Amino acid sequence: MQLFTVACELNSISRAADRLGMASSAASRRIQLLEHDAGTPLLDRKPHGVQATAAGQTFLRFARDILHLVDRADHLMTEHESGVRGYVRVASSSSVLLARLAADLSRFAEQHPDIEIDLEERGTEGTLEMVRNKEADLGLVVNAFEAHSLVTFPFGGDRLVLAVPQVHRLAAYQRLKFEAFIDEDFVTMGHNTAVRKVLLEQARLVGRTPRIRVQVNSFEVMALMASRGLGIGVMPEAAATPLLAAYGLKMIEIDEPWARRNFLLCVRSVPELEPPTQRLMNFLLKL
Repeated sequence: MQLFTVACELNSISRAADRLGMASSAASRRIQLLEHDAGTPLLDRKPHGVQATAAGQTFLRFARDILHLVDRADHLMTEHESGVRGYVRVASSSSVLLARLAADLSRFAEQHPDIEIDLEERGTEGTLEMVRNKEADLGLVVNAFEAHSLVTFPFGGDRLVLAVPQVHRLAAYQRLKFEAFIDEDFVTMGHNTAVRKVLLEQARLVGRTPRIRVQVNSFEVMALMASRGLGIGVMPEAAATPLLAAYGLKMIEIDEPWARRNFLLCVRSVPELEPPTQRLMNFLLKL
């Protein structure tokens, strides 16, 4: 069952086998036996990978539910052995984590030492996908219009700023409109991150294409690349502030409405939340 779900996620039986430490031939055989038991093909084999059939999509939903229940049962048994009385899986974008979630979780852990928190940092799309697939109980994201299928609650927000080397020509300014720096080289975060999305979307609205020179996976590396003259960076103020002195950067306010962003807390269904998750959600929302 786990092999099938991973194969669907990666669109490949061989890559799923590699991830699970199996031989490709053994993985193919297991999938065939699963299809034999189901009495119908579950995967459509194509030259460049596999895709779940209609029956496979139905099976995939149930498989994820079963694996979720097995995972929860395993953690509950571990909790009984260790004395921990609750377990909550949280997925969050780095922006929300930096702006407030890290501090909030620290305070919650102090007040509730019997509840274990499993935190995973993901981009906005990855966070939403984890919540939808029951791989996370709570998700924290930025301006997520894609969260329409989930239950959402406002969770504050932040402000995007421009980070440039102190020797850069733009460092003479305290505040800039987007049109004043759109033609610069940029260092950006990876695909599907909220910061990169807003940069590309705003450029598209004014009929421009930003020159992305370097793509990185963290704000600290973004600051490093910017300090080396490889481009300027758009990042949350909370991320930029502690990096300015270390990398010789100047923070410039972006004088645009889109630079102010809203955060959302997302869940699949409030009535289905287990007590530890409900307690954490109430704490974060200050209910």
